[in-house]
Amino acid sequence: MPRSIPDTLAAAIAADEAGHLDEAVALYAEVLAADPGCVDALLNLGALAFRVGQFAEAANFQREALALRPDFQPARINLARTLARLGEVDEADVLYRQLQASAAATTDLQSEHIQLLYGDGRLAAARELADAACELLPREAECWLLAGNVRLYQRDRAGAERCYRQALACHDNSRGRANLALALLAQDRFGEAWPLYEARYAADLQAHDKVAFAVDGDPPPWPQWQGESLAGKRILVMGEQGMGDQIHFARFLPQLAALGASVELVCAAPLLPLLTATPGVAAVHARPPANAAFDCWTPLLSLPWRLGQEDGRAWPGAPYLQAPADRQADWRKQFAQWAGTSGLPRVGIAWAGSPGNAIDRMRSLPLDAVLDLAERLRGRVMLLSLQKGAGELADIDRQCAAGIVPLADLIHDFGDTAAIVAELDCVIMVDTALAHVAGALGKPGFVLLSPGADWRWGTEGDTAAALYPSLRPLWRDPVAGWKPALERVEQALGSH
Repeated sequence: MPRSIPDTLAAAIAADEAGHLDEAVALYAEVLAADPGCVDALLNLGALAFRVGQFAEAANFQREALALRPDFQPARINLARTLARLGEVDEADVLYRQLQASAAATTDLQSEHIQLLYGDGRLAAARELADAACELLPREAECWLLAGNVRLYQRDRAGAERCYRQALACHDNSRGRANLALALLAQDRFGEAWPLYEARYAADLQAHDKVAFAVDGDPPPWPQWQGESLAGKRILVMGEQGMGDQIHFARFLPQLAALGASVELVCAAPLLPLLTATPGVAAVHARPPANAAFDCWTPLLSLPWRLGQEDGRAWPGAPYLQAPADRQADWRKQFAQWAGTSGLPRVGIAWAGSPGNAIDRMRSLPLDAVLDLAERLRGRVMLLSLQKGAGELADIDRQCAAGIVPLADLIHDFGDTAAIVAELDCVIMVDTALAHVAGALGKPGFVLLSPGADWRWGTEGDTAAALYPSLRPLWRDPVAGWKPALERVEQALGSH
């Protein structure tokens, strides 16, 4: 006997929740074949497609549900979130505004809307919404946190600090303390910032905000280092956050070893070949070693505070990382064999970051701008693409036609990246982990920075990077965009 539509829908939901996605899709399709107007099936199919990264398909299901029921707010909410992931900012903006004017309005949706706008560089609009939220709900800490975030992206550090302090006055919470720390770091107030920044891994943070440290799924079983003597002790340093963060803060590991400790490091697996030879580090792991007997452990980004080295940008005085010697030798031979490279400076380039980053649309270069620069540098440099991820395969034929040599297929980890960079004359890159690789190796280069760049790169307009003296920071103009910065790159390379 055939199942009823409600029974089939219930079976589809059960399969979906159990992770049996193929079965769930088939059952949802069965429901829609019997009842094409079942908005619940469409909604759930859209949510399933979103979870597996099929955002265009998710949007189609959500639009179909809204067409059938224009007042179906769950579909409107999901469509707004999907369009945000697709980069369809204008349409997502309209939907979020509709939601905020309806009974479906929530602080979470407001937060998503503001993040959508500042992630697209629409900082004035984001600030207007955040300030309106603070005026409407002056005792709501979340509103002040949002207002602070927008100001931080606008480089209004003092304004961000005021908003974060107001959020903490409304409700003392770990997220507020961690964000306040970032505002203080951006003002070079390191002594005030580092203790507050310990809130980044507090137990009360929500999962999407929290920096997590675990050993086999549980909290580290050893005492956390508080700055006491380490003479003769074994300490595990646990890497955290992005690849660039781990490369940046690796500069403090030799200082830790100088205290008489045996230092071991856990880092992201792609960084192993690069960080294995860090001076003073006895061993480097992709995960904490099983059943190891450490005397204590520490988060990597806590090292400046615990070491009494307040300035998190302090340059150690010389390049502190090296490319793997064997891989660098291989690349030296490879470059020597390539025809047409004699006498041309070898210049690496990477123009895009991870699309999952909240400000990626601000920090990444459009491909057309990269191709234009390549055409203008043709015959003066050998331009090599080190781009991985989002921009790697974008119009690769156009990249080759512009004279860019793609190397992405030959880059398997940061050992490869470092080996290539070590054999280049210069690197051009946006604010991604590659900038940290080039800087830590002491390689000359240009780092292209958006107004949303974080505290470590200094103040907009700075012509030198305290973080990495070999790199020249070039800032995106708020009106002219990336054009002036790229013109300066062209002028500098054209003088070779």
